[in-house]
Amino acid sequence: PVYAQVGAPSPAAEPAHAKSRAGHAAGLDDAVGLDRHRRGVRGLLIRVRLTSYRSLPLSCIESIGLTIDDQPVDPAALTLLLGSHEFRLSELGEQSDVWWFILDHAELFVPHAQSLAPGDHVIEGCLVTVEPYMTAGRFSFRNASKVTVRLEEHGS
Repeated sequence: PVYAQVGAPSPAAEPAHAKSRAGHAAGLDDAVGLDRHRRGVRGLLIRVRLTSYRSLPLSCIESIGLTIDDQPVDPAALTLLLGSHEFRLSELGEQSDVWWFILDHAELFVPHAQSLAPGDHVIEGCLVTVEPYMTAGRFSFRNASKVTVRLEEHGS
């Protein structure tokens, strides 16, 4: 896929590495796929990383929130692509046998009827996980980040 370059965060934005574990708070990574089509639907692919200190089954992903240019993306519209697997976010709770390894990228497919215009775009993400290794009870871990991506005109 064609990916946009990540630019420097805007002065009001936190750097992508701020508040991060394993270098990627909320898992937002350094690439956004442009004008992708999945099953006839136009959209964006956003590459993400797991923020946990250990690999997790997908059933430990409580939620993934995303905004693009301050516009919230409906979680019901998102699809998580991991290796040969793809799931709606609502299906993740049932996936205890599919593991997301900490060194593997996943992608979020975001349906988007129109291409984003060239220039800077702010993507914010929030990944909420449950660590199954905690024996003192159920704890949710919220990891948020904000990155600015610069989309170049095609052919630039």
